[in-house]
Amino acid sequence: MVHIVDTHALVWYLTRDHHLGSRARQILDDDSARLIVPAIVLAETKHIADRHRIPMSFQHLLEHVTTSENIEIFPMNLAVIQELPKELDIHDAIIIATARAAQDFFGEDVVILTNDIAITQSNLIPVVW
Repeated sequence: MVHIVDTHALVWYLTRDHHLGSRARQILDDDSARLIVPAIVLAETKHIADRHRIPMSFQHLLEHVTTSENIEIFPMNLAVIQELPKELDIHDAIIIATARAAQDFFGEDVVILTNDIAITQSNLIPVVW
């Protein structure tokens, strides 16, 4: 199983925010869980960190992501672009498209760790929170 980590899940996990879902926290705490951070999530976290909308620096977040053995960064490449669903806004569409591309790339089932209503209600990829 591959777990795609959405922006809220990553930020709330690293800041120990109580809004993070209990199941998402269990998965993120599990060193054996396969975690994929889409490139768009890094872009979003840099954007909000640069505007001081989260209580951590982008550098701190990036160090965690790049030094964790069970986290991979998935690029926004042509495979992702070809999977973009037209019914969602661009950020949510890229998360879904990354999940679809990762599923094809790794040949495994994927779930998205998110509480995003648009992603959840799309029913395009299973969600865990």
